[in-house]
Amino acid sequence: MKTQEMLQKLKELEQIQYAYQYAMGVTSFDGNTVAPKNSYKARGQAMSVLSGETYKKFINNEVKELLYGLQEKKKELDFVSNRKVEKYIEEYEKISKIPIKEFMEFTKLRNESNHSWEQAKTNDDFDSFAPYLTKIIEFNKRFANYRKPEKKAYDVLLDDFEKGMEMDDIDKFFEQLKKDVVPSIKEVVSKSAKIRDDFLNRKFPIDKQKELSYILTDLLNMNRDDYTIGESEHPFTMGLNNNDVRFTTHYYGNQIASSFYSTMHEAGHAIYGLNSDEKLNTTVLAGGASNGIHESQSRFYENLIGRSKEFIQYVFPTMKKLFPEQLGDVTALEFYLAVNKPKTSLIRIEADELTYSLHIMVRYEIERMMFEGDVNVKDLPAIWNKKYEEYLGIIPPNNTQGILQDVHWGFGMMGYFPSYALGSAYASQFLAKMKETIKFDSEVAKGDFTKINLWLKENIQTHGAIYTPKQLIMKTCGEEFNPAYYADYLNDKFKAL
Repeated sequence: MKTQEMLQKLKELEQIQYAYQYAMGVTSFDGNTVAPKNSYKARGQAMSVLSGETYKKFINNEVKELLYGLQEKKKELDFVSNRKVEKYIEEYEKISKIPIKEFMEFTKLRNESNHSWEQAKTNDDFDSFAPYLTKIIEFNKRFANYRKPEKKAYDVLLDDFEKGMEMDDIDKFFEQLKKDVVPSIKEVVSKSAKIRDDFLNRKFPIDKQKELSYILTDLLNMNRDDYTIGESEHPFTMGLNNNDVRFTTHYYGNQIASSFYSTMHEAGHAIYGLNSDEKLNTTVLAGGASNGIHESQSRFYENLIGRSKEFIQYVFPTMKKLFPEQLGDVTALEFYLAVNKPKTSLIRIEADELTYSLHIMVRYEIERMMFEGDVNVKDLPAIWNKKYEEYLGIIPPNNTQGILQDVHWGFGMMGYFPSYALGSAYASQFLAKMKETIKFDSEVAKGDFTKINLWLKENIQTHGAIYTPKQLIMKTCGEEFNPAYYADYLNDKFKAL
């Protein structure tokens, strides 16, 4: 078969794969937002069948011959086509080693486990979720062994979310943070204790919080015709294509900062999806270079922009109009100090930037124990609480605010959490590079994100998954990943605070 004919066959495969993924994505989003609670069983059956059909369309001799045939014609293909073939072969090798029956069972399990997690979190009932978590761990271990029996299971999972990363790399990264950042945490937390933040917990009408979410996304120049904001127990983003991105937030009547920053965070993910090159739409290269790079964009908008003094000063007059009673006696500076106040806290997604990575370290170490050691799932809440006491000096009063707070394990995602800390570090390095050509602070102070958005789009977002994380960082920054930028950013910001 001629090369062009083979590329056409690949394009046809992409369209079929995309259609199934779109259907499952919409179904999943619906299940996490507006679907009736009792719909989860029937939805799980439908998702299982759809995943099975996707498997059969992709895992067969015809597709295998096509992919490896194109790999042999590497010299005839352009860079993007070669990268596409490389990504597809990675996926083929990953999925083909998993029996179709187990592949379908895991899809169904994830749906049911996610429902169980929601109920368990609401009811503070870890015991009801424990059997699902046990199965999630067992499936992940088994799948990792099917795929790469020569490697440690957790290394296989880490590589899925951050290409090229293994435990040794994550250990080195956290060790540097422990060396450069952790020693200053106690001192900074102590000195910041008197910062006023009581007003963040006043009663903020939910309808006005929803209005604020759209004010924030409008400010970031997002086109309302390309995205939607839903509500879910745990905020998340689903990018279906660059004209259809859906994300959620969670509104609490007495926690204005929660919806404010979850909206900014998920908007960062959404902007990444919306700015993926049109030519990558519906292909395996659409989306992001990795979960860590994706998190760099969400953390960039949430923290580097959203928690900056310039951004708060710009948006605060609007907030005072929305919440005149709640913020009438508060200044922009007080609000800035309050949302940046470093303190030991229970909830990861509401943690300040300085202590945030401690939350990730807890999850990373527990995940390692799940896959490296002999841990009984029923003992995990006690282990979680002990680590929170060790790292943050606090003990969760219940499992809802402890081990049940995150959706990831309920949805089967093991190895994801380090991406958050890596993403924060990537974002700091991107910011340092951006500041070489853009007056970042003054642009944010004006509420003008044109230049900032364009820089991120051209250097990171438009490329989708064409480049690996390491390649993208080198291409964008002219140097390899360097976590020192993150340490410097944190130390400079919080010592000034």
